[in-house]
Amino acid sequence: MIFLMMNWEETMAEMQKASLLNDCRDVVEVQNGSEFQIRKLMEEYPQYLWKYSEGSTIPGYMMKIAEQLEEEFYGINKVPTDLYPSEYFRIMDHSTPTELAIQPKRFDKAQDQLNDKMQKFYNEKQESLQIPEDQLIPKVACAVCIQNKWYRGKLENVPNIGGWIYVYLVDVGMSRQVTKNDIRYLDSKFGHYPPMVVRARIRGALIQHMDYDKVDHFRDVIKDLNYLARCQITSSSEPFQINMFHPHYDLLNVCLFLLAPRRGQPSEAGVWPPKEIAVDFNRRNGVESGENDDSGADSDFIGDEEEEDNGWNFEDNSATHLRSFPPATKVFRVYEDGLQIERIENEWLIYLTNDSMRQKRQEAEEYLLAKVNSLTALPEAWLAFGTACAVSHEGAIKRAAICGIEEHSLNLLLIDYGVLIESSTTEVFSLPNHESVNIEPQLTLISLACFNFIHCSRVEILHNFLPPGTPIHFERERRSKDIPTKGALSLFDGTPIEKLVNETISLHNLDLECLDVLPFSETSESINPPLTDRVNLAFMYKYGHSVIYKKSKLVTSKF
Repeated sequence: MIFLMMNWEETMAEMQKASLLNDCRDVVEVQNGSEFQIRKLMEEYPQYLWKYSEGSTIPGYMMKIAEQLEEEFYGINKVPTDLYPSEYFRIMDHSTPTELAIQPKRFDKAQDQLNDKMQKFYNEKQESLQIPEDQLIPKVACAVCIQNKWYRGKLENVPNIGGWIYVYLVDVGMSRQVTKNDIRYLDSKFGHYPPMVVRARIRGALIQHMDYDKVDHFRDVIKDLNYLARCQITSSSEPFQINMFHPHYDLLNVCLFLLAPRRGQPSEAGVWPPKEIAVDFNRRNGVESGENDDSGADSDFIGDEEEEDNGWNFEDNSATHLRSFPPATKVFRVYEDGLQIERIENEWLIYLTNDSMRQKRQEAEEYLLAKVNSLTALPEAWLAFGTACAVSHEGAIKRAAICGIEEHSLNLLLIDYGVLIESSTTEVFSLPNHESVNIEPQLTLISLACFNFIHCSRVEILHNFLPPGTPIHFERERRSKDIPTKGALSLFDGTPIEKLVNETISLHNLDLECLDVLPFSETSESINPPLTDRVNLAFMYKYGHSVIYKKSKLVTSKF
């Protein structure tokens, strides 16, 4: 037996060595397993959907922040919770705090449309769409009828014997046992929507710390919230770990009673719910709260040896600092007289200001310059995407937000100018929580609705017609309420910018849809000379930092 094992190990070592010397890099298809069977069915029956699209159900910016914070803080349990953005989610399944199914509220309309279309389609054609038993394969997408209603599903467990089968409802977040006669082909037109529900669990909630009363209380809380809550996504893989807040009170974590209590002052930076809220939750759960109890902290750490204090006082703003800015003001809420061009990044991202914004911007910089000697360095725990800060730039102290972290420097967005810069960490400071600086970004963002793609030549033309300081008039596109706000731009005399740009393109015979690759020639003459206010050329196609203007929220905190 020992001889056979040694012989086998020697053979494997020789094969591994031979594989390193083999130059063959052909991709070989393994012709067995469910994945191979699904690929064959996709080729044979392209009119049906066999596998759901890989579209992101969770908003992309939330995933990006969660991934960055995981990387920066080396583990989600160390991340201050106020660094995460929050969005409204429907609680689709809440059997236990560690087994949830949540759906972004923004999918409500798409969910209703999908349901209406599926009921109408399958009530008319269900008989002709029966799936043969040899095509019932695990992971196959399908339509399933449960209590006379049709849902999108994915086969989970397919027993070889019997007429029952297990299906996961991808838009509900539940698994159900149904008969094989209830399964139908899923028409390809219903595959444009990604699964609308993801699995999640409450961050810090451990099943071994729960009893039936806590689980029942959790279900009652979800019911009282009408199955709608604000959630933070704190991990980058499914099942996602989430913090769940009251839909109307951003700092009210409705699941604190699931976490182990904590005493003393929090030892990690972050926003912690007021002491009164923690005491109220303890009272409802039969936990005695002492005067110095800080059970509201979002942690499962129990620190009886820590020095007790009088709680975490949110009313005292004297020692707090600005953690993140409020979102930018939407253009239709800005007094329109005096709107001027601040900066053009591309056709879909143009920054505007007015006299009031420029005055507030100047006052903020004057205040920071007067306080420059008392500004403190940013804590290491605060070095994350979206953190508010002050930076020394071009002889002034300006407000900024972190949008990238390098080894010895930070990528910053000058929040009042829309300009990206790179600065040494020694030139970046924390912002005091003062009324002069804890205001929204002093500019507003618009997008030109008339252009359906970005092109560098058109950006050059816009720079030529609209230098910084140009007075303009903006007319919002109907129903556009987002940031940047879509609409039409015109000069102060009423001349449409779209007309001027298109005339210039025609005059110079520019083909903006040309995909030819041409060699660079130093003698080539450009339409316009290089612009001195250009920051970098990456602005043409990348502007992910605009999410700071859209999704940031006002947060203040102690270090």
